[in-house]
Amino acid sequence: MKVGVGLPTTLMPQTDRALFLEWARKAEAAGFSTLGTIDKPNYDSLDPLISLAVAAGATDRIRLATTILQLPNRNETLVAKQVAGIDLLSNGRMIFGTAVGGRGDDFEVFGASMKGRGERFEQQLQRIHDVWSEARTANVDAGVLGPAPVQQPGPPIWLGGMNEKTIQRAIRLGDGFIFGTTGPQMMSQFAPQIREWAKQAGKPNYTVAGLAYAGFGPDPKVALDRAAHQVLRYYGQLWTEPENLIHHGPPEKIAEELRLYRDGGLDEVIVLLEIPEVEQLDLLARAVELAQVG
Repeated sequence: MKVGVGLPTTLMPQTDRALFLEWARKAEAAGFSTLGTIDKPNYDSLDPLISLAVAAGATDRIRLATTILQLPNRNETLVAKQVAGIDLLSNGRMIFGTAVGGRGDDFEVFGASMKGRGERFEQQLQRIHDVWSEARTANVDAGVLGPAPVQQPGPPIWLGGMNEKTIQRAIRLGDGFIFGTTGPQMMSQFAPQIREWAKQAGKPNYTVAGLAYAGFGPDPKVALDRAAHQVLRYYGQLWTEPENLIHHGPPEKIAEELRLYRDGGLDEVIVLLEIPEVEQLDLLARAVELAQVG
């Protein structure tokens, strides 16, 4: 199982240029698989695609992923150009994770309607594929709508969701499925079925990934309180108790919890560190080493 890490795009107002660049470079040096971004437009977070573009210039090997980007509240042609541009400038390291989105305020801030967003989402994905394909017809004498991505036929597309309908849609339309921060128990319940459905759909190499919140520290309670403060700032209110949502404590404790994701059948888990200190990356790297994953 690969282990990625989230960029500090939501750790506001503490994140600045220095923290962001050190975070991205340290994550690559530590051997993490992916730098991910989550998306909440009605918040003071950094824009996911701008953030990945900056990270592309600050790194050389680590993959870059939106995990996820809400699509129906955005212009898909612009998103297609942005994602392809990051793929080009990163030399083919981009993963496009996307989902429908479900918070009304995230649509309102963009002047977008939630009505019909599921149908619109499928149309938008087709348009993105078309833009990437048509961009390859450009040559030195004639330009077209683009640019073309480096990866063929385009960056892998991971789709999010949680019920059977959205999972089936993800298998039909994407190259991978990504869970939200549901925890290893729920992921392990769904992962085998997702793989079976993907195999039946002719996609034996389909990726199953997930997100996980974490905060490191020698005192689990202090670590939980610090991380929960940031998560609560992001969501406004939580749907469960913080200890059920956030992995917290020293590397030895979180290493055991990382093994649960591996044993549950995930190909990759992307850990969203919720304490805005680059030392958290060192502690996560230690947990990965102890867990013998990654």
